[in-house]
Amino acid sequence: MIRGSDNGIRDLAGAVLFMRTTSIALLCAAGLLWPLVPLAAQAVDRTDTPPAGSVRVTFDPRISTWDQVYTDGGALARLGDPISGDTVGGAHIPQIARMEQDTRIASGVMGFVASVGHGLLSAHEERRVTPVTVEVGLTDRLSFAVTVPFVRVATRTSYQLNPAGASLGVNPLATTQGADQQYATFFNQFNQSLNDLADSINAGHYGCPTNCAAAQALLARGQAVRDALERNVYGVGATGSPYMPRADSDGGMGITSTVTTLQQQLQGVYHVPGFNTTFLLPADTVDAAQFSSLINDTTYGFGYLPFRNTWHYGLGDIELKAKYRIVPSPAYAAAFAAIVRLPTARRDTTLEVLDQPYGTHQTALEGDIIQELTLFRHLWLNLSVRASKSTGSTRARRAAPVDAFLVPYQATTVLNWDVGDYVAIDFAPMYKLAPAFAVGVTAGYFAKRADHYAYQSVQDSVDLEDRVGVAVPASVLAEGTAINWTRVGVAVTYAVPDVEGSFSVEKTISGGGGQVPDATVFRLVMRVARKLF
Repeated sequence: MIRGSDNGIRDLAGAVLFMRTTSIALLCAAGLLWPLVPLAAQAVDRTDTPPAGSVRVTFDPRISTWDQVYTDGGALARLGDPISGDTVGGAHIPQIARMEQDTRIASGVMGFVASVGHGLLSAHEERRVTPVTVEVGLTDRLSFAVTVPFVRVATRTSYQLNPAGASLGVNPLATTQGADQQYATFFNQFNQSLNDLADSINAGHYGCPTNCAAAQALLARGQAVRDALERNVYGVGATGSPYMPRADSDGGMGITSTVTTLQQQLQGVYHVPGFNTTFLLPADTVDAAQFSSLINDTTYGFGYLPFRNTWHYGLGDIELKAKYRIVPSPAYAAAFAAIVRLPTARRDTTLEVLDQPYGTHQTALEGDIIQELTLFRHLWLNLSVRASKSTGSTRARRAAPVDAFLVPYQATTVLNWDVGDYVAIDFAPMYKLAPAFAVGVTAGYFAKRADHYAYQSVQDSVDLEDRVGVAVPASVLAEGTAINWTRVGVAVTYAVPDVEGSFSVEKTISGGGGQVPDATVFRLVMRVARKLF
């Protein structure tokens, strides 16, 4: 029996320790608050700017964790579901799906189900973004800021495979010495026999051309079986075939029966000798070590790095921001911010099965409108509306539909990529318990249009088709990229002269359009201000 936790893998202790330390620090800070300082809530971006000649430095770490995603229909699915369950097969692995269809053709067993057994992929994602912002007040209402985000992404995975019920084994080309020569002999004999049969039909034997339907049907059947078996052994294009039906599976026995029948008919009925080699099929199931090896193998397998625990650090997309406080009154305030996001993020990789980007690596423009309303001197309402548009860049991807989980390395190509425009709304009502301390709730909504992908040239799409054996429109990569999500949370905030801080926890409660992380987001804001001139 395969065992694993409901959520995949337990959270790292570091994130829990970080949050405990943060909570203690906030409580201590709250006890030292100066009672007459006006509240400066930070659960959502504020309208205020540093006074002219002042600088404000903000440290704003955010930790997001998840092991589930919202799918297109809004239902939750575990990260590892595509290769977990009683039948790990062609539903999310295109090479197995093609091999399953070819086995049905070659064996005549239309109900053959390709499976490597029972699987359980436990997976947990964590993303830590630590933006450091330096904001300078040019006037009392106009400021300029630079934000440098430092990103740490962590993925923890482990895979268990039980061969119970498996119908597949590893392609003998990858495991059996001399298999290449045995297959070469088989297909040489098969091809020669079919050519001899075709020559006899064309020469008018077997009652042709008017009375040779049976011979023509045998030729067509033989060609279809030969092509299907060749794809099972050698794959398509430059893409190999990792698995084949086991000899004692219904598909494997059907292939053996089909080949034997063809050989008997060719020699006994149509007097075409020379085809007598058996077709080599794997005898054993796929064990965990072999599965892991094929994950990494670029010739017969998929060309990914193995499942393991990983963490990487990198720079995100640097932001330049200008903010102007349009309305500065105490009861109501409004500000507008214009942001230019620079393509400085480290590019993501195609070598990880589960990969998190550091940023978009695209130049983007964003406009923010922030409003604040204070009621009854204690209730503080903060609303922020953001909209962004990217200018496009390039991105390396494995070209395949969104539901393909293990995609062969040969499908990798670099495409033109334009991130879909988005709009986001954040709302944070806060209640002031003391002049410098408040608690409240947060609510956020995010919606993004679909990304746009295009090949850089026609030749790129032709080359990709040659490698994977089928035309792949670039538009398949846009599937599932038009997403939306809703989050709610709680927040506390405080301020003392020239020092401010807040802490919030948010949870994604709905998502749709594609794979939206069911994320819990912890956010800490610490800010200090100093007079420069």
